[in-house]
Amino acid sequence: MKIGIDITQLNYAGSGVANYTFNLVKNLLLIDKKNQYHLFYSSLRRPKNFYYLDELKKLGGKIYDFRLPPRVLKFLWCHHDFLPIEWLIGKVDVFFSSDFLRPPLLPGAKGITTIHDLTWKLYPQYHTQEIIDAHEKKLEKTIKYGDEIIVDSENTKNDLLKLYPQIDEKKVHIIYPGVDERFKKIDDKKKIEKVLKRYLSSSALHVLRYILYVGAIEPRKNLDTAIKVFSQLIKDKKYADFKFLIVGKAGWKNEKIFQLVKDLGLEDKVIFVGFVDDDDLPCFYSGAKATLYLSKYEGFGLPPLESLACGTPVLAGKNSSLREILEEKYLVDESDEEKILKRLKKILNEEKSVEIKKRFSWRDYGESFLKIVESIK
Repeated sequence: MKIGIDITQLNYAGSGVANYTFNLVKNLLLIDKKNQYHLFYSSLRRPKNFYYLDELKKLGGKIYDFRLPPRVLKFLWCHHDFLPIEWLIGKVDVFFSSDFLRPPLLPGAKGITTIHDLTWKLYPQYHTQEIIDAHEKKLEKTIKYGDEIIVDSENTKNDLLKLYPQIDEKKVHIIYPGVDERFKKIDDKKKIEKVLKRYLSSSALHVLRYILYVGAIEPRKNLDTAIKVFSQLIKDKKYADFKFLIVGKAGWKNEKIFQLVKDLGLEDKVIFVGFVDDDDLPCFYSGAKATLYLSKYEGFGLPPLESLACGTPVLAGKNSSLREILEEKYLVDESDEEKILKRLKKILNEEKSVEIKKRFSWRDYGESFLKIVESIK
């Protein structure tokens, strides 16, 4: 069987969708030696240190690499339903679309897609109108063509069926994403310091005790609350030397976050690290005293699980899928700064003792994905 997959979202290196896409395809190529994989990738520019395509090629994936502008693909696929993907990658039996674009398929090909969350529908204030329109049109096509739908959580499934009751529930499949095996506790303090040194100035490394956030810098992530709580934390002499490391790329509507740091006089305390290579993230997690993830809504939310896998406790918003994947002791009302501060201090005073509800495996994800493919071929 020939399986086509849109891997264009690898272009957003460091994001959740890029990590999802890479881990899914990598594990399919590792466990499935029977089927052929046609991988569609299109981007005008490559991100710095872009290694994804080479890795997938080594594993046997056939890459169809184009330099079509994203706006062209949106115009053709979203607005006009033109240019079947098979004209670009050859005939396939099944095609897996990203959560953003659903290209037309030739007769006989079956469609599978993923829907990570419905934030664009539930919280439109967190997205641009362009993003909202693209997701809406993509979902319209998904429903029109009767594609199989993979969601990351029970919460997303419930949201989807509530907002789009015309979808056949039998076509919606819950598969929890995995936590990469690289995420494990690192006890070697010198190794941690060496890695952090590549991203931080020597002054920032001095007596470095820190709280960590990993993810995009955008309104939904509720970073303003996290920063305000941190500003209260360091007023306590016991935590006065702490810093708050924010790892991740700037998303949109982030100006208020940078301004808040200035307004609170935290420029030397809150450090915007930017993008961190995947292989270096375990050191950031392992060296942290705690990870804050007070997002207001998540389709899944990998960073809290990655942190726990590295032996570092988490404080996450008590909402959406986060309630599904995390123990109660790691959850808090993300809007109550007083409660967050109290719980954070409790975590910092305790010895690191963490646990994950269940093992989240990318291999299991790949095997579950293949069962869906087999059921519709």
